[in-house]
Amino acid sequence: MTRRSFMKWMGAGAALAGIGLPACRRVEKYLVPYNEGPEWSVPGVETAYATCLTMGGNAQPVLAACYEGRPVKLIPSLQYPEGPGLPAAAQASILDLYDPGRSKHILFNGNPASEDEFRGAFSSWSRNLRDGGGIGLLLPPSASPLLHSMLEEITRKNSLVRIYRYSPVPEPGSGMQAGLPEEVRFRVRFARARRILSLDCDFLHQNPYGNTRDFIASRSPEGLYYKEENRNRTRLYAVEGRVSLTGAHADHRLPVPPARLAFFLEELFRYLSSKKNSGQTLPPPRRTDHPLTERELNWLRHCADDLFSHSGESVILLGDNHPELSGIVWKLNCLLGSMGTCIQLLKAPRPTPYGTLDDLVRDIRGKKVEIVFLLDAGNPVLDSGHSSGLSEALNRVESIHLGMYEDETSRVCRWHLPAAHFLESWGVERDYRGRFCYRQPVILPLYGGISPEEVLSGLLSSKGHLSTADNSPTHLSPVYHRARKCFERAVNPENKTAAWAQALQRGYSEETAYAPLSPQEETALGTAMMQTPAAPFGGHGKKLGTGMLELQFRADYSIGDGRWKRNAWMQECPDPITGVSWAASAQVSPATFLRLGGSDSGPMHCTLTAPATQMEVILCPIPGVADNLIILPLGYGGINHVAERQENSGGYELRRQVEKTEAYGIAPEQIALAALRERTEAIQSPVVQPAPFSLHPGPSRVPPPPPGADAVYQWKMAIDTSRCIGCNACMIACRAENNIPVVGRDQMARGRALDWIRIDRYFTEEGTLTSIPVACQQCGKAPCESVCPVNATVHTAEGLNAMVYARCWGTRYCATNCPYKARRFNFFDYAKASEQATRLQRNPNVTVRSRGVMEKCTYCVQMVERAKIRHKSRLMKEHPGQPSTSIHVTAQDMLLPDGAAQTACQLACPMGAITFGNVLDPAAAVFRAKSLPRHQDLLSCLGTSPGTGYLVPARNPNPAMEK
Repeated sequence: MTRRSFMKWMGAGAALAGIGLPACRRVEKYLVPYNEGPEWSVPGVETAYATCLTMGGNAQPVLAACYEGRPVKLIPSLQYPEGPGLPAAAQASILDLYDPGRSKHILFNGNPASEDEFRGAFSSWSRNLRDGGGIGLLLPPSASPLLHSMLEEITRKNSLVRIYRYSPVPEPGSGMQAGLPEEVRFRVRFARARRILSLDCDFLHQNPYGNTRDFIASRSPEGLYYKEENRNRTRLYAVEGRVSLTGAHADHRLPVPPARLAFFLEELFRYLSSKKNSGQTLPPPRRTDHPLTERELNWLRHCADDLFSHSGESVILLGDNHPELSGIVWKLNCLLGSMGTCIQLLKAPRPTPYGTLDDLVRDIRGKKVEIVFLLDAGNPVLDSGHSSGLSEALNRVESIHLGMYEDETSRVCRWHLPAAHFLESWGVERDYRGRFCYRQPVILPLYGGISPEEVLSGLLSSKGHLSTADNSPTHLSPVYHRARKCFERAVNPENKTAAWAQALQRGYSEETAYAPLSPQEETALGTAMMQTPAAPFGGHGKKLGTGMLELQFRADYSIGDGRWKRNAWMQECPDPITGVSWAASAQVSPATFLRLGGSDSGPMHCTLTAPATQMEVILCPIPGVADNLIILPLGYGGINHVAERQENSGGYELRRQVEKTEAYGIAPEQIALAALRERTEAIQSPVVQPAPFSLHPGPSRVPPPPPGADAVYQWKMAIDTSRCIGCNACMIACRAENNIPVVGRDQMARGRALDWIRIDRYFTEEGTLTSIPVACQQCGKAPCESVCPVNATVHTAEGLNAMVYARCWGTRYCATNCPYKARRFNFFDYAKASEQATRLQRNPNVTVRSRGVMEKCTYCVQMVERAKIRHKSRLMKEHPGQPSTSIHVTAQDMLLPDGAAQTACQLACPMGAITFGNVLDPAAAVFRAKSLPRHQDLLSCLGTSPGTGYLVPARNPNPAMEK
């Protein structure tokens, strides 16, 4: 008996008798079928519903894919016109829906409250509103027309109601918005912009500015779908202190710390003004403590010349942390002729007046507020710090906290209400263009969650009762009726019922988009901007102390401002710049890292000490960061329920302490470095070397299929590294689609990550970055197949390297022989360990792997097969009433059209970097991509004939700056 025959016998017979290895036992499940199922629900077939979520105050339409009533994943709405893909955080929010750590009960002073207690309390709050009592409402930033109409109704009933807005970080786009009137919004027409200067503006990461699809098309040498030659490509300049996802992929990048950005802008304004005024003599630079260096001046002048030579096609964008500089940025855009061409101004309704968090504290102390509602406003007690006095103020009044989790804020408040997930509630939001986007529930609240709109609706009701979908006889929230009336008032359709149904199916209403300003109004506003005196230069208004290091606080790429701290999918994604997961990481330049006592061995554990707080981070030397600057993440700190530990104070408390000092910054003596503890940190250290592509590639051609291969389909992939920014959207999409479990911080540190796709990062000394997503390369001559003793990894006729999990014995020979290291081994039964949190989220079309098997990318073969089934179903619908045997179709009819089959990573990529399809179809985008001269394979010298290829970065440098 051969070894392969023995292993086959073991798998087919002996394992069933219990002789097999315990590591290969499958999880036993007992299924209970429907007694009488809904007619529209087909097991294994998804039903997608349009809904939306808010990110940074702007709506993001999505489709919620549901199986048998369970939302399983979020996918982008292909009808939505504002660019492809879906950010990683938006996709990962599906995990929060099923989080067992969510709040489940109404609490009074930390203990569960009875229904009678809460009913009586809510009735008294509603009566207080009607009787003119002092009520405060703390809300997150929102452009929701439904929320605004309800707040206006509340203030009409009681003029003493005070509304406050709170966000721990600036809203995306607020930096430039600060220079415009409240009733005016802006958008960038990237299709017209041929030169872009980004000033600490990460518009590729969070984009309320314009359509990224237009930016991609104007930047790509071959256009969006590799169909044309783009001779007038967009050139991107970036000036920033940190390394952002946008700046790292710019054509030219200049590291300038935030304290000196104002001086850079002043010099840029002087230089462009002199060119605009027919080359008048340039006045000498203003004497400052932070003058620009000769290198910076040369960079500035070359950049300014390029911008000026493309007047009407240039635009300057400002980051959210610098609203004081918005005035001069708008002046510069006026000088460059961007108004009305690259920048479109829009009319928007004037927002409701509101106060800040500090105003709330003052009003409570002044006894102007007796009852405070904190409606899904994050965790302000932790974020604002002890010195804000918020905790003390909330203890003085009747405080009601609505949140998805019990946190530091809920512990201070007298009442805590569990909040509904956005997939459990009704609402109407606006995107940055003003379109109404409709939030409709796809599942009843799992834990009795309540939405902010339901709280406000209950306060406005005459009976003073809180009605939700849970306690409604029809399971229909009263907010539904308010959302429908909001739609009907704005759109005013003839057939209201049909129009409402259509709006819910599409997910948004184009009719409600903001109207553009007329050319005369744009001209008048531009003239007023040019005549308005600019704010005093000087950045923060404080001087950096001698010998001090500047601190810049930014939202973390993985957990945002802290809202994703409990989301294990986001925690397990490595930071796209530092490569750290499951921990706070800070950026610093290699020179500053050595100055602080770091070594060449890589990141170190760092403790920053302020007078009343302490923060621990992993300090990572990143090429391209400005010297004497530390970029610290916000969002960490407090109780981390995912990591099950109490963290030290996060960046918010340190930020508040630093802002209180006269000279901002931190002394090197307040920073202590220590070696990382062994196997406690999960870090993928950035590689400082050119990307692994050949400098002299051979002629690109699509190889013919091997003998015996399918003559109709050969599935291949091409990844454009010019477009990939390393945002991790593909990793999250792969997790949701393929039931990839979370392994945790300790296992990540041991190199046992289970992600089927990883992103390798290659830096240059200047800070530019090439991100390369690496998954199974689907090799035509796969080294893994020849060494598998049980034939568990096989090659299909359609060109896929498939995995037969039932055969896999876990020898890991294939992983050893894979030159791309793209195979993962299930060391433990991670799926069983995470069953409580992810059982309802799992995709029924993909196997849930147990311990002891190899895993890898499959090109989402289940999505490919589903596309074939849908295509055949469409053909059947074209011949209604005919039996299938009488329908005559040609081979061309049966062929899937290009784009019908998409992988999860391709569908989710916001930059459109991934192209997948049938390479035997000459009209397919993947065929055109693989035929380009810049197409290469990774490790092509090995002769593995990978199915995944890469388009090497195609920069568009300024020739004057290359000398």
